[in-house]
Amino acid sequence: MMLFILASTSSNIVGSILLLTGIAKVIEPWKFIQYITTLNLVNSQLIIPVALTFTAIESALGVGLILGVFPTLIIPVSILLLFGLSMLTYWSTSTGKTKDCGCYNGWLEITPTQSLILNTIYIFLLTFAEFFGKYQPTILWQWLVVLITFITSYALVAGSLEYMQENGRPYIDFTPLQENRIWQIEWLGEDSKSLMSGSVIVVFMSIECSQCKHWLGVLKLVQWQDDLPAIVGLIDTKNIQAGQNFVDRYFLNFPVVAVDKRLYRKLNIEVVPTAVLLENGVIQEKWIGLMPMWFINKINQDQGAISTSKPL
Repeated sequence: MMLFILASTSSNIVGSILLLTGIAKVIEPWKFIQYITTLNLVNSQLIIPVALTFTAIESALGVGLILGVFPTLIIPVSILLLFGLSMLTYWSTSTGKTKDCGCYNGWLEITPTQSLILNTIYIFLLTFAEFFGKYQPTILWQWLVVLITFITSYALVAGSLEYMQENGRPYIDFTPLQENRIWQIEWLGEDSKSLMSGSVIVVFMSIECSQCKHWLGVLKLVQWQDDLPAIVGLIDTKNIQAGQNFVDRYFLNFPVVAVDKRLYRKLNIEVVPTAVLLENGVIQEKWIGLMPMWFINKINQDQGAISTSKPL
């Protein structure tokens, strides 16, 4: 009897973890999309459908394990998924394509080794559940719950991504950089003082970021316009010379501050470019990965035609 209880508990633990990681991807799908993009294994047109489908499968498997739905199928599929993800993590981190597994969508910071150890534990728990579990026959409502979870997860992650694309900010935001919050002086020290008055856009960038380079031309145009906010750029490096080389290479006409990567982690900057619009030191809007259409339209009015056919 005790073995049966332990087996059920093991399945519930792994199922809960899969469900939680699925929820993390639903709330912030752009992080997972960026991770898939970095792997460079999927055609660019398929990245978003793959991200949405994987998130839905992950959530559905989690619910299936918790409810004990057809364990002779769900448990082996989950084991194969975890094994495949472990191999992917080992390959991507050992080759330098990624720095972590991307499994927890940035909610849990772990090393690749820790990720592999956790996956090994999950596989052991599921194997234990497979051999020692005693499950009741699956009934219709359990299948329906798993199916509804798949459909709902897919719809929610698609809606979350669409909201981000339309508004330039997440529907749910857990970071310190949120609307109506005051920019904290200690985040940039003396450099923060110039941000506390007037209208300023602070842009978080990275030297290696290809999307950031798409922003630079637009940001330079904005900096020239008196009726548009001033621009301040941040790059995640303490190498002053590297920062200056970045400015010189792209002939930037706005100030760029080199900051420690720890600031990005503190402010939960997982995706670059990320920007915040400040009015007298108060955050009015936050943009992740692309600029909102109202801002693009404002630039178009002042500068004429600027291509907006793709995310900036």
